[in-house]
This record gives sequence, C-alpha cells and structure tokens, in this order.
Amino acid sequence: MRTSSGGRGVDSVFTVFPAIDLRGGRCVRLKQGDFGQSKEYDADPVARAREWEIQGAKAIHVVDLDGAKGGRPAQLDLVRRMASAVSVPIQLGGGMRDLDHFLAARGAGAGFIVAGTAAVESRELRLRAVEELGESFVVAIDARDGVVATHGWQNSSGVSVRDLAEELASDGVSSVLFTDVGRDGMEEGAALEETAEVARVIPTIASGGVRDANDVAALSKVSGVSGVIVGTALYEGRASLAELLAAVEA
Repeated sequence: MRTSSGGRGVDSVFTVFPAIDLRGGRCVRLKQGDFGQSKEYDADPVARAREWEIQGAKAIHVVDLDGAKGGRPAQLDLVRRMASAVSVPIQLGGGMRDLDHFLAARGAGAGFIVAGTAAVESRELRLRAVEELGESFVVAIDARDGVVATHGWQNSSGVSVRDLAEELASDGVSSVLFTDVGRDGMEEGAALEETAEVARVIPTIASGGVRDANDVAALSKVSGVSGVIVGTALYEGRASLAELLAAVEA
C-alpha cells in the first residue's frame, strides 16, 4: 500500500474511507448536503460498518447528519455501538461545535473527530482542540468556487481555501478534510487540482465527486493527499471497495 507523502492517514498510508451518513438512525446519502435530496441505503448502520471492515476498510468515515442540522452530536449512542462493532477507527463529523462535543465523540469511541464551521470560525477552539486531541483532530474545509463554505455549506465565509489551509497548518492542525461542495454526492469526478492545492499546504483527505477506481487511483498519487472518502459510488455499485483498494495498491 502506498505510503502517503507527509500525509496523515491510518497507519500513515493512503486510506480509503467508506462513508456512512446517519440520519434518524439509518444510513443515507445526500446530494450536495441537501436534506431534501436524501436516499436511504441501510436500516442498520452497525451491520454496514461491520461489512465495510470485512471488505477490507482500514477506517470508516461517519457523519451525524442530524447532529450537523441541530448543531450538536445527536447519535453518539449509535456511534458507540458502531465503534464497538469494528476494530478499525471511526472518523466522526457532524454537529461538532465545541470542545465538549469533541470529547463526547471521543468518549463514544471515535478515533478521529472532524469539525467544520466552529473550527473554521474560532482559532481559539481549534488551538484547544489541537492541544487536547492532537492528530485525532481534523478540520473540514468545505469549498465552493475556491471559497470556504460554512454552516452546512449554506454560507460563504469570504475566506479563500488556500488562506484557511495556511492558517490551519500554522496552528498545528495535522490534517484537513477537503470537500468540493458542488461535487458532493454528484459523481462528477474528484476535484484533483483543488485538492492538490490544499495538499501542498497541509495533509489532506479528499471528499466529494468520486466516481470510480480511476478517481481513487489519481488521488492516491497526489503528494500530500492521505486518503479519500467514498460514499455514493460504493452505495450505487459504481465500484466495489475491493476495486478501490486495489487501485491504491496498483
């Protein structure tokens, strides 16, 4: 498996994260973060997490959509059951607005904590999180047309992606999760150039638009990109997890 160049990943390798998005206790996918465009795939996220591990996942990316909408973690009991059911790390995001939320997520078994709007807007919060969580703390950079989007992708921060990446690196954040909002759930192809620009500044996990094994293979070759999150392509059968893992090995 290819070692990431300066990137952060599970066991310091390029990591393919199957995504499990939780809504009402079930596994769903949204398009471009739109709750009105939701499709259910699994009634049992715990069984889905086990299945991803059986298929070879080295980590699983989980988003608490209800938490994201409500502004605080809403499904930590379910996350706890998922984390207990698998031996690979759970990377959890959604509704992470303050340090207490981060610590509660860690207490529920999450190995990595992803914070978006709150960490983007508050330097004090992210400095405290870096001190408390170290490499387990990941900041989500959600971008639309090169500008950071916040509050569930509804607002523009007015801050360029590049400027934020540089701020985060200087604050000691060890990894970011970069999503091109316009591509999320749309299977239009990974944002290779935009992801590479962020990865030149700080180790980056890519997200959004992945169509197939070719996209994953291309991302795995980008210096500084330590992993990729894949959701719709897996759930719609565009690619199997085995194919994605093989593409990284190749």
